[in-house]
Amino acid sequence: MIWWRGKGLVMGLIVAILVVGGGGAHLGKYGVAIGLVAAAVASFALKEWAGEESSLYSIPVRFWPWGLVVLAALAFISPGA
Repeated sequence: MIWWRGKGLVMGLIVAILVVGGGGAHLGKYGVAIGLVAAAVASFALKEWAGEESSLYSIPVRFWPWGLVVLAALAFISPGA
């Protein structure tokens, strides 16, 4: 069973690298939020390259930037260490 369509797997890897990189960049509790914003910008910029039919886990790439922005806002306002 294939869990992605088109370039969805590559886009997922790009998003994951940016989020993990932001979290590990010694930016305190805001590192993950910064990584999520960077991933939202990258997914918005690469949306046309990935194509209209691209998806990962049945979530189309065209919806990722807004979902990542919402997750970044939640990560930014959440209480952390």
